[in-house]
Amino acid sequence: MANQAKLKRKRFFNLLSTCLVLGLGMLPVALKTRPTLAAQRIAFSIAPFGDFYVSVDSLEVFAKEGKITKDFAFYARRLDESTLAQLRQVLQKRFEINHVTVYRVTNMPMGEELLKRLGQIIKIDHQLNGFYALRSALVAAAADESEGLTVVNVMRHFPTKDIRINTDLIFQLTKELTTLFNYRDTVVTAIAQQAEIEASSSNIDFSQLPDLREPGSIRFTKKTLTFEIPNLRPTQVGLTASYRLDVDIFLPEDISQPAPLVILTHGFGNSRENYQYLARHLASYGLAVAIPEHLGSNLEYRKAFLRGELSNLISPIEYISRTRDITSMLDQLEHLVANDPNWKERLNLEQVGILGNSFGGTTVLSMAGADLNLVRLSQKCRQERFSLNFSLLLQCRASYLPPGDYNTRDSRIKAAFALYPPTSLVFGPESIGEIAIPTLIMASSHDLLTPVIQEQIHPFIWLKTPEKYLALMVPGSHFSTSEDKYTKPLPQELRGPRAAIGKSYLKALSLAFFQTHLAQRPDYQSYLSSSYTQSISQEEMSLKLLNSLTPAQLETAYGGSAPEPIIPETITAALPLPRQETVVEEIKRTGILKVATRSDAAPFGYIDSRQDLWTGYCSELANSFANYLTQKLNLSTGIEVVKLPSTLKNRFQLVQNENVHLECGPNSISSDLEGIVFSNPFFVTGTQFLVKTREQEQVNLSNLEGLKTGLQTNSLTEQFIQQRYPQAETISFQGENARTSGVTALEKGEIDTFADDGILLLGEVFRQDLALENYTLVPKRPLSCNFYGMILPDNDSQWQSTLNSFLGTEQAKQIWREWLTDSFSEMLSHADYCLNIQLSGGTP
Repeated sequence: MANQAKLKRKRFFNLLSTCLVLGLGMLPVALKTRPTLAAQRIAFSIAPFGDFYVSVDSLEVFAKEGKITKDFAFYARRLDESTLAQLRQVLQKRFEINHVTVYRVTNMPMGEELLKRLGQIIKIDHQLNGFYALRSALVAAAADESEGLTVVNVMRHFPTKDIRINTDLIFQLTKELTTLFNYRDTVVTAIAQQAEIEASSSNIDFSQLPDLREPGSIRFTKKTLTFEIPNLRPTQVGLTASYRLDVDIFLPEDISQPAPLVILTHGFGNSRENYQYLARHLASYGLAVAIPEHLGSNLEYRKAFLRGELSNLISPIEYISRTRDITSMLDQLEHLVANDPNWKERLNLEQVGILGNSFGGTTVLSMAGADLNLVRLSQKCRQERFSLNFSLLLQCRASYLPPGDYNTRDSRIKAAFALYPPTSLVFGPESIGEIAIPTLIMASSHDLLTPVIQEQIHPFIWLKTPEKYLALMVPGSHFSTSEDKYTKPLPQELRGPRAAIGKSYLKALSLAFFQTHLAQRPDYQSYLSSSYTQSISQEEMSLKLLNSLTPAQLETAYGGSAPEPIIPETITAALPLPRQETVVEEIKRTGILKVATRSDAAPFGYIDSRQDLWTGYCSELANSFANYLTQKLNLSTGIEVVKLPSTLKNRFQLVQNENVHLECGPNSISSDLEGIVFSNPFFVTGTQFLVKTREQEQVNLSNLEGLKTGLQTNSLTEQFIQQRYPQAETISFQGENARTSGVTALEKGEIDTFADDGILLLGEVFRQDLALENYTLVPKRPLSCNFYGMILPDNDSQWQSTLNSFLGTEQAKQIWREWLTDSFSEMLSHADYCLNIQLSGGTP
């Protein structure tokens, strides 16, 4: 077996090196017509011998006819027969992918990042990353109906004469991969040996005990519940203020006491249908199971993205939204249990466990107590070192989240089971070490999407909870527990051994784990042992189980220090580093413009209740600014706008910490804020009082006597009113919905007036779909003048100049007119008044 594995690996590296040298690492980006100049040859250098070439024609002949031409013979002689056969298969393979889909996928941030990594290997010349050429060639090949998306056709559409291969990087990567694979195999062997030692000390005959892989005897029913959740969330129609959460729930019948609840959280691009086989299995043993549908990362969301209806394949907010889905679901179930005797008899919400695969595994660990490690993400995701750990692309999406205490842990969760979870950056040892409940990590030794060493085995060592388990399937894949109907389109290399084996392992282990740690059934504890997993292991794919592993064990087995630190150096929060590149340079490098805007400040940024969408002046302006930058920087593809919500509290911090490039909203320009500057003013308004039109004569602006005046706490308006009207009776409204609550209170007659910037008051009336004629702003001229500017970092004058230049363009002015003057024309008089006051050096 060991010799076979070595031979298989040797062939793999031969094929990998050959494919990379020949430019075959190119994967499915801007939609262009077929170039008049097409690649004729692959070029690569090997020191000290110089340049070598192989023609695209010779590869095409080999692919179509199997003939080895004189041009290709020099290289073919260095490959064994098996590798040559695999190479021809790679060259012949036609990927049936629509060119629009290729365009969409390769224009999303994760797709672009992957192509940029490949562009370090496949170049236009010695110095230029091949990213843009790759993207053009991939889409053009996919659009070619006659030949389609094949490796050879991608070469044919590569828009330069030569495809230059970075052989130095290939040799470096091959060496690193060899080292990492050797380390992985050594670690897997060490785990297997340790499991055998532990199993040998057991004398339990599991053939005489119930087989946990088989269904139980308890009947159950399946229900689908729908809950209305009033939270901001990405969905397949965009960011919405509320959404419907669909949940499939499996309830055991004829049970003597309420059943513990196991939550199943699906992976990225999946749905709640994917692991229903496991739900049925657990329910047949008396465990209730709930499976929520995560709207921002499910199958329908992915399809909407591919149809062009969404700009991002996944929003950074999804890391938070998934945990809130589950917390909201538990809240709703608690309400049912508290108010419906039937539910009270069937669900025990004091015993709740959670299981998830892949991205769902990340959700599991978040809810178990691992906070998102924004400090580690911020530092590590900025590094541009080439990595074949594809899960980092997904993990680094979380780096765009604004700083904050997201508190994803739910104390109702008592046990956590994570399959193939991405963990290394999104959590790191700092957060994984905070988990304090029983935790089982299940992994596959040959997982190509979430590498087992970096993402599961080392993180298992980081766990400090005393009740922890590591289950390892050898040689399993990322899809070893998925149903065949979902993985059938995938190549065999990704699918791995028969999924039926992995599914049986998952059924047995998850049942034993939750019966032990939720249902408090000690008779299941013996199944959580190396001896049990040894008893059910199959030759095609074995199963190992440990509950302890140390760095010393791994280093002893490897014979030295691990290629990557087993426990990475702790990263602590630090002040933002001095800017090493300008914002414009960063945007040009990444193709991403990061903008924060409000969701509570109509018309600048708000939730439109009629369409249930996040919209406003700032959102449209950000999109137009991205187009402006695309032209200014002469980029061949568009710039993606990553939009994040800001609040009255965190708007300055988002820019100071470099989480965003700018914050757009109702920000009064000030010169005494550290670390930030403002753009040129884009709007002028000031303090006014919103009153009902029929009651405006009752407002005495000399002292506000006899009036209940609403104010938003911690706002500049609150400070102004308290200074100008110290005797006024004020009613405070707090939080992000303060203005909404204040206007609602005015509508109900609970207060007499609400004070704020005039534009924000009218904007809120408009947002609530109230009749504008029923409300009036007094006085006609504002009591103060606030000039709004966009918040920018103070260490980049070029960025400030770039934004100011854009604000002066016709497209920016048109958006300004449509949002801020056509609907709120009276605000123009405020601008004229305040500008005159400012120029004269006076005050209102």
